[in-house]
Amino acid sequence: MNSLIKLIFVLCSILCFNSNAQKTDVKVEIFDLKEDVKKLQLENQKISSDLTTAINKYENRIIDLGTKIEDLRFEINVLKRMIEQFRGTSSNSSNSTPSSSDSNRTASDSEISEKPESKPRSQSYSQCLATTKKGTRCSRSARSNGLCWQHGG
Repeated sequence: MNSLIKLIFVLCSILCFNSNAQKTDVKVEIFDLKEDVKKLQLENQKISSDLTTAINKYENRIIDLGTKIEDLRFEINVLKRMIEQFRGTSSNSSNSTPSSSDSNRTASDSEISEKPESKPRSQSYSQCLATTKKGTRCSRSARSNGLCWQHGG
């Protein structure tokens, strides 16, 4: 009977030792996993920061391109009016020969019509160029970079 108790004691000791070793292994694995999570969080923050920077860069580029498109449309309209004026003056000159005072008047009229149409640079920034979450254009006043205080001006 004594040998049976010794055998049971030895088996219990082995099981306890084995159980402690497994607990230690699990603790090490948990520690390693926590370290991996920390590394992934740092990497995620870096990627998020890079993405935000890229988004801001491309949003600014889009705003710049929108301003250029607006300026080009304005120039196209000016050129269309100049063509219309030229066609109007050339059809008048083919019907009758204008006097020198008529040609001076035509030139001054075209100069007058061009002056109000010339758009100052600051005027294109009077309204914020950003788009709201609803998809409409922001209605706030813009600063020198074309954006309001909320959208980065």
